Amino acid sequence: MALWKLARAAEIPPGQTRFVWAGEAAVLLVNYRGAIYALSGICPHRNNPLEGAVLWEHLVDCPYHHFQYDVRTGENHFPKNVYPEDMPQLEQQVRPLRSYRVEVKEGDVWVDLG
Repeated sequence: MALWKLARAAEIPPGQTRFVWAGEAAVLLVNYRGAIYALSGICPHRNNPLEGAVLWEHLVDCPYHHFQYDVRTGENHFPKNVYPEDMPQLEQQVRPLRSYRVEVKEGDVWVDLG
């Protein structure tokens, strides 16, 4: 278990995101309804950083091509929800974001990047 202290919880107000680096790993911290989530900070669609990503309800929106991911699971929501099932070659474009375990201790956000 490799826990990294990445932020103070107060630095990520509800409904907001924060992009941080933990060594070589880009991480997107998200406060959804008071719970802090941590996801890979690189969008798997075109490998763009998720710095500046916006939260819409439970979906984080990539600022480059507007791919959307569920902050609770990392699963792609859009465009996966509109892709036809008979085009499996599109599956590569909608890979999920990696999600990380988060602990908030004494106001600090700790993320397990292991």
